[in-house]
Amino acid sequence: MGKNPAAVDLSHSPFERASAFFKIASHEDYDGHDAILAHTMTLTSATFQPTASHPYHATTSFTMTVPRQLCNLSGNLHGGAVALIFDICTSVTISVAASPGFWDSGHVSRTLNCTYLRPAKLGMKVVIESEVVHLGRRMGVVRGAIRGAEGEEGEGKVFYVCEHGKAALDGERL
Repeated sequence: MGKNPAAVDLSHSPFERASAFFKIASHEDYDGHDAILAHTMTLTSATFQPTASHPYHATTSFTMTVPRQLCNLSGNLHGGAVALIFDICTSVTISVAASPGFWDSGHVSRTLNCTYLRPAKLGMKVVIESEVVHLGRRMGVVRGAIRGAEGEEGEGKVFYVCEHGKAALDGERL
């Protein structure tokens, strides 16, 4: 059986773990629907700060200037693109909290609930933040927010939020 491309290299730093998807998705031979994110988003931070009350506390932050390819006819970030961005960014955040035998062999979405508060416009710089809320043996929850970046017209305003339910895969069954 070949190596699972979703498997997390646990020897890497949180930032390197979060960067792994984007290295794969930016490869010239990859033309999947999410490849555009590897070319338009920049990882700005990835942290793993476990505590007794939150043993899998991980966060990530990305910046992106809204590209035309992700906009609707009105020149706003498309709702489907918002869901795609959240799906990738929140999933990447789980990889930051993985440990040997725990969320290190990939995961799939169970739910992705997005709330659209106001539109992000073409050319606007936004910040995408994600935080692990809970990781159990098999199920997890991550929340995300897309905000206006510093210096933008909508600076600090929340444009979209999400709650992403995930299920861990068993590496032996892949």
